[in-house]
Amino acid sequence: MENRSPKVLVISSVDPSIGPAVVGLEHYQAFKNAGLDVDFLTKYPVEGHPEFISIFDFNPAKPSLFDRVKRKLEYFFHISESFKQLPGYFFFYAKELNPPVSVDRVLKKIQKSYDLVYIVFWQELLSFATISALYDKLHCQFHFQCVDYSPMSGGCHFTGDCLRYQTGCGLCPAICSIKENDFTKWNVTYRSRVYKKVRPIVYGNSYMNRFYRKSFLLGEYDRLETVLPVVDVDKYCPQDPIKCREKYCIGENKTFILLFGSQSLYDERKGISYLLQSLRLFHDKLSSEDRKRVLLVLIGRDIEPIKEQLCFDYLYLGYVKATDLPDIYSMSSVFLSPSVNDAGPSMVNQAMACGTPIIAFEMGTALDVVKGQCTGYCAKLRDAKDFANGINNIFNMLVPEYEALRAHCRDVALELTSPKRLAQDVIRVYNKYNV
Repeated sequence: MENRSPKVLVISSVDPSIGPAVVGLEHYQAFKNAGLDVDFLTKYPVEGHPEFISIFDFNPAKPSLFDRVKRKLEYFFHISESFKQLPGYFFFYAKELNPPVSVDRVLKKIQKSYDLVYIVFWQELLSFATISALYDKLHCQFHFQCVDYSPMSGGCHFTGDCLRYQTGCGLCPAICSIKENDFTKWNVTYRSRVYKKVRPIVYGNSYMNRFYRKSFLLGEYDRLETVLPVVDVDKYCPQDPIKCREKYCIGENKTFILLFGSQSLYDERKGISYLLQSLRLFHDKLSSEDRKRVLLVLIGRDIEPIKEQLCFDYLYLGYVKATDLPDIYSMSSVFLSPSVNDAGPSMVNQAMACGTPIIAFEMGTALDVVKGQCTGYCAKLRDAKDFANGINNIFNMLVPEYEALRAHCRDVALELTSPKRLAQDVIRVYNKYNV
């Protein structure tokens, strides 16, 4: 069959102008720049994008009294189960038949036909019941751009150390369940039926696909594809590091800048305990004069629990705007990604696009963009000593070697995670299954 460009509906539930959810907007722009006919569906109106389709017609920041009552009633009737969740796991709803937003409300917003429905973020909008109903209405391809573990589980977005996803869930530790046939088991059975009916293409990076291949739901599924998330390489691009350091009042004596960022700096999934160990090991390798050259830059919330354990001078920027990130990446000598349970993080790809080398554990996106790519150092998982060795290797690089490394990081980002590459991959996958 001749290759063709699909008409695409991108669905992303979270405001694409805020935080990590910006990837939804970046996927939309990638398809648009490739000349595709594309629409964007989200939960609420997005400022500056009147062309987007929104499920609700009001801004949740300033809802009317009527809207507040209506939302509470919808929540009551569509979220029928209340359950306790342990830290480290997360459900956005219980049973698949009770999605966060009613199926009928979503269907009413779909007024056109499409060749491809491309889903980025689900939370607080979709369930597999919504997917099934959308398929009944559109009868087209569905692509899941997966950002966590939910597609292989009974609804949990982060599985922690639990392996129940390999046997079909039930006895779910996240909700302290003692029932084999709890709602997570029911969800897996229901999701299995939807997978067989809709036959969605499930995207993941190499790391996530390893988990999917071990799961009850996707272990033998024949529509898994390795497609990397997109980065807006026009926005995330190298800036003048000297000017960026001046902007943040960083002294000329600080010549080696380590950057770490996370929504919560104290999130164990992001590997904070391993990072602190690695920094101490790196610190102990240095002379007193070399230690003075190092500055640790931290972005995100919750510095209080860790600041007494920081062994270098540090600059805490708190929660920063996405528009500030290119400058922060560019002024940094290296980006530290000590995550130990993470599909990404997206900051790895963004930093690389700005020409910043990466130190990461062998997991997440680093398996695709760092390991074997000569863009930094990929340490053994949970090995703080090896992580510290990676930092030390870059610290000791000669200037020409380091500058070549920065240029190579940018080149690899353009090759693997640019909007052009994403659009090419999605069109390729669409035509592969369009038979």
